Amino acid sequence: MQNALERVPVWRDGWRRSGRLVLLLDFDGTLAPIVARPELAAMPERTRTALDRLMAMEGVEVAVVSGRGLADVRDRAAIPGIAYAGNHGMEIEGAGLHRIHPEAAAARPELEEVAALITAALDGIEGAFVEDKGLTLSIHYRQAADREADVRAAVHAAADGRPGLRVTAGKMVLEVRPRVEWDKGRAVLFLLEQMQPPAGTPILYLGDDRTDEDAFRALDGWSPEAEGVLIADPLPNESAAKSRLHEPADVGALFEALAEDQGIGNRE
Repeated sequence: MQNALERVPVWRDGWRRSGRLVLLLDFDGTLAPIVARPELAAMPERTRTALDRLMAMEGVEVAVVSGRGLADVRDRAAIPGIAYAGNHGMEIEGAGLHRIHPEAAAARPELEEVAALITAALDGIEGAFVEDKGLTLSIHYRQAADREADVRAAVHAAADGRPGLRVTAGKMVLEVRPRVEWDKGRAVLFLLEQMQPPAGTPILYLGDDRTDEDAFRALDGWSPEAEGVLIADPLPNESAAKSRLHEPADVGALFEALAEDQGIGNRE
């Protein structure tokens, strides 16, 4: 898979021609390194400075698409004037836009019941815990990797057999979500419909996890200039992304390369 930094000249050329550049960004593992406790995640200063510089340039539009709850990712990313999609897009907020998936909201009572069951079951597993994100649950076990089988058993015992919920897996985390036809891919398409980028606009989705593959695949059908950038080392066996970066630190380097002065001006 090609290094994304090698694609920068192509993307900058498309940006000059179309007048637009769209960046759709995951948070954990992309804008911020993965950490043991989700409340400690933070965007590195280099990445934030480069993104600020890039957003000051003409025609750049940014959205953050995260598995975190909407308020959490908005406060943690703290990028003003952009759209945010939280809980894998079940909550979306931007300029003149606020959307909560109605079926996901209706599943909240059942989700609360499952959260209580899992919390009780994990009581004896040090390092494993439930993060209640409102519309979804994340069960973290990065600090209890040796008890992964027990964590999985507890989660599935509580959630399996409930027609309104489903369990998905990420990097050292399990998620319990409403069983609705919605994911990061559908969220990305919804955001692009609001943005209406002109033909030829480079549209980049940067993400690191299995849930980001939905977004990579969704972009395949949007336009030839829309593509996924996977942040991973080593690479997974399969990915719908077209290029890759090795680690979150490289995201700042990519923003710096895109922002290099090559005839694209700043916003008035």
